[in-house]
Amino acid sequence: MNQILSTAFNGLFLYLGLALAFMVLAGVLRSPRFKGWRGERAAQSMIRKKLDPQVYVDLHNITLPTADGSTQIDHLIFSPYGLFVLETKNYQGWIFGGEHQALWTQQIYRKRSKFQNPLRQNYKHTKALQELLGICAEQVHSVIAFVGDCEFKTVMPPRVTRGDGFVSHIQSFTQTVWSPEQMQDLLDKLEAIRLQSGRATDKQHVTHMKALQAAKSQPKSKVQTKTAARPKPEPVAEPVKPSPPDVVDILRESVAAAIVALPVNVQPERPAPASARLPAAVQRVNEVRECPQCTWPLRKLVMQRGPLAGQGVWRCTNTAACSFVQEETSQD
Repeated sequence: MNQILSTAFNGLFLYLGLALAFMVLAGVLRSPRFKGWRGERAAQSMIRKKLDPQVYVDLHNITLPTADGSTQIDHLIFSPYGLFVLETKNYQGWIFGGEHQALWTQQIYRKRSKFQNPLRQNYKHTKALQELLGICAEQVHSVIAFVGDCEFKTVMPPRVTRGDGFVSHIQSFTQTVWSPEQMQDLLDKLEAIRLQSGRATDKQHVTHMKALQAAKSQPKSKVQTKTAARPKPEPVAEPVKPSPPDVVDILRESVAAAIVALPVNVQPERPAPASARLPAAVQRVNEVRECPQCTWPLRKLVMQRGPLAGQGVWRCTNTAACSFVQEETSQD
């Protein structure tokens, strides 16, 4: 009997151990970090298979120092036609986003989640390379590659690609911007500037990114400043009333002089209706404009950043499924 119970308990512990190991493995495979690593490996494999190594020199997982810490780049591709900064995203489901939107949306069935616009994320990478290598903006090209099983539901700019579409986008640049000697000098300069790859560098960069995210999410604390007490005015023993000024009341004379008898047969003009007295711009406030793509109402916004900063635009309120944006004209 004891032997049977011992065998049963041993089998139960074995099954529990296997179940726990399976749960841990499933958690690791579903983690964003593992998905990102798998997407980077897939993009690296496409680069080495479809881009000529005699023309294109690829570097991966580059960590560069910046003024506020460090920045990490997934892939760098040097070529005679410029430097391509490739940011990979391993996403599934539907992707909604616009070039000038700060946050994009990922939808899997009924679940929606927001993530940072990868174009803005890669903009920091390109600016860091321009400053460190001393090259102009026309020689650096930002490219975004979605390598997961996803589908774009909004019109994406040419710099945002899906699958191996980034390869053809890179190959579309055919104008030479520097010589092989200049390209080799940039490679040597980058190798001297970049931080040494390894766990210590990756850990330090992750800590820096978490600190930046915590600083952004933390609400701004109200700074309370103590103001110095104002000195109280000394009491006056005998307040003196000021003497009244020498003025002449001409109001009655002006009003009386302004009154003129109207003729009997002249009728006073009727005031115009309120709608006619309002400017045209005010009359159009109550009008509701519809989106020409999805017939949702449009909302007027004033852009705060980007090339349209300070300019009014009409944007569709159905931001989850429509990215219609129209610049405001003088007639609007």
